[in-house]
Amino acid sequence: MSKDLITPIMRIQIELAIANARNDLNALRSLEIEAKHLALSGAEIDAAKRGGSFDLLADITVKLALAIEAGDEEVSTVARRQLTVFGIPEIATELLAFVKELEPPPPK
Repeated sequence: MSKDLITPIMRIQIELAIANARNDLNALRSLEIEAKHLALSGAEIDAAKRGGSFDLLADITVKLALAIEAGDEEVSTVARRQLTVFGIPEIATELLAFVKELEPPPPK
């Protein structure tokens, strides 16, 4: 399976959302810089940190990533159903692997 389903913009939005959910301030700083290099606006960065996106497909993937991170099966099911409607249910599998690869911050 191709790793192209999660675009660089989606990836950074997902990482921002998860870092914010984890309250990982160090990761957030570097991710915000990377997001600006990818031409995301401040509003787009803020939306990602709140767990959303102005782009519908990216919004679904961010919400699914946060649901995977939190173990929320109800939200995961809804998001997977939405991805199926979009015709790209494979992105859910790719997203599961992507979120699992993200390392939690070291304990303080």
